[in-house]
Amino acid sequence: MSSQAPAAPAAPSFTLQEKAYLKFFFHAAKHPHASVTGVFLGRRRAAEGNQEIWDVVDAIPLCHNWTNLSPMAEVGLELASIYAKETESRIVGYYHASGWAQDVALPAHGHHILQSLTREFPLAFALVFNAAKLSTDSAAIDVVMIEPSKQNSRNAPKPERFDLADAEIPARAKSLVQRKKLERSLVDFDDYLEDPSKDWLKNEAALPLSLV
Repeated sequence: MSSQAPAAPAAPSFTLQEKAYLKFFFHAAKHPHASVTGVFLGRRRAAEGNQEIWDVVDAIPLCHNWTNLSPMAEVGLELASIYAKETESRIVGYYHASGWAQDVALPAHGHHILQSLTREFPLAFALVFNAAKLSTDSAAIDVVMIEPSKQNSRNAPKPERFDLADAEIPARAKSLVQRKKLERSLVDFDDYLEDPSKDWLKNEAALPLSLV
């Protein structure tokens, strides 16, 4: 009697909510000539068969000074992880924007962080800011995931879908930067280290009232 092999996991699906995209976009816009990093928080919405469906609900801006794997960057990651648990979410991804507009590659330290995230969440992804897409209606992102063959455990397939919750989000993000300069109010963990009164986790001052 032959035993049936377990079904392979279906490719995951992610939906990037407006708050998450805006904070990512504002972080890159505030520091156009510096590299910035941060993490995304997500919640599992449902499972359809073997497919994981996740909402990417928030972004936590980490660094614009210490973008390499410094001890302080690791402290920021740990605090972001604690905050995620407090908000009943988890870190599901990482983002990077280079100070060079033409640079859309995930740097070595970004790959290291992504590898580290996959140990806790095998479906973890990275988004890289792509300034070339700013002239289009598309999101200014490229998606990076660890190839299953390069994972040490529990292979994670590439996402079947990585969508925006609303196709108008990129246009609204650009408008909020151009007209309201909301990116100026966004603070990251580096800013918090200089002034502990700044709220780098929620960043409500940088968000439209509808998202606060």
